[in-house]
Amino acid sequence: MPSRAPTLGLCAAAALFEGFDNQSIGVAAPRVTLEFALTTSEKGLILSAAPFALFLGAAIGGRAADYLGLRRTLLVSMLLFGFCSLLTAIAVGPDSLLVARLLTGLGLGGALPAFIGLSSDAAGPRGRLSTVTAVMAAMPLGGAVAALTALGEGFGWSWRSIFVLGGVGPLLIAWLMGRVLPGSTKVKARDPAAPVDSIRTTLFAAGRAPTTLYLWIAFFFTQLLLLLMLNWLPTLILGLGFSHGQASWASIWFNICGALGAMFLAHRHAGSRRRLWVVLTYLGMVVALLGMPAVGKVFSFAALACGLAGGLIVGAQLILFALAPLYYERGMRGTGVGAAVSVGRLGAVVGPLFASVLLAGGGTSETVLLGIVPFVIIAGGAAWCLTWRDSVSTNF
Repeated sequence: MPSRAPTLGLCAAAALFEGFDNQSIGVAAPRVTLEFALTTSEKGLILSAAPFALFLGAAIGGRAADYLGLRRTLLVSMLLFGFCSLLTAIAVGPDSLLVARLLTGLGLGGALPAFIGLSSDAAGPRGRLSTVTAVMAAMPLGGAVAALTALGEGFGWSWRSIFVLGGVGPLLIAWLMGRVLPGSTKVKARDPAAPVDSIRTTLFAAGRAPTTLYLWIAFFFTQLLLLLMLNWLPTLILGLGFSHGQASWASIWFNICGALGAMFLAHRHAGSRRRLWVVLTYLGMVVALLGMPAVGKVFSFAALACGLAGGLIVGAQLILFALAPLYYERGMRGTGVGAAVSVGRLGAVVGPLFASVLLAGGGTSETVLLGIVPFVIIAGGAAWCLTWRDSVSTNF
């Protein structure tokens, strides 16, 4: 439907800057660490600040979307995280940087369930999984753009430039949403007089408890893997004996393969062999993670393993984002998706902290990569169990 295009386009733009911000602090981390003389523990805390606040923001934003509407929630959230990204750019020390990242995370959290739900509503009944995954594929592309900005150091760009770009973009998108979205979408707003189900009813009543549980487990551990890799990948690549330039290219490649992998996997996971593809997806993650430290100092092989990890980890997470709205009715969709995103962001907090604890304790890049393999197995098991649950929409 032509009238849906502006809605999907702006949701993709929001996803792009969500992905940009997720990656930006990891890209900037080496230079921020030098400028502010951060310890490993301080670095881990700052890397986890936005994901922790995103946990709160997603829970609040998801619930607000069922009351206020998806568009309004998304607009406010974009304004918040754009403004606070600019605050990050003017941070003067670890404390102000931590506060700015916490506030940015609140905005990011509110935006994520809103643009997931809005794009799912706008996608139409057929091919919804592929369409929403395509929108969400803008997230790793945003991460790739953030990784590219690291190469701007040779042109005199500071790490602060990353957050200026990450702030101006969302503010511009919010302005466009205010002007374009009211007349561009046919998605029905919630009737203000209609009651909103309680959180407990939304998540656990009518046989939804197992579905909610499987979603939460899959989100938690897949987000743990994803945010650990996004934030620590440059450091891990350096620890494997490669250069700063190679670490930047590895981050770019991880995200590009993530977008491509998501599109490839979306079609497979929407078909009749969904369960087989879930097994192959998470088994492939194990192979990629074990392969990265096993290739020695040959960067082409390390990049291949890194690309496989990106395609599968990012692809799995984006498919989960697209699937979540399909398990809840429209009137409760914001709460359901927001809760899953919120639990996932707890995993996103644990992931970077897990890596920082291992490295601070004397662990190596190999220790981190091997240490997260059990989390892959748990996430894959939950995702496989989810394929046996009934969804609201049978048209994937």
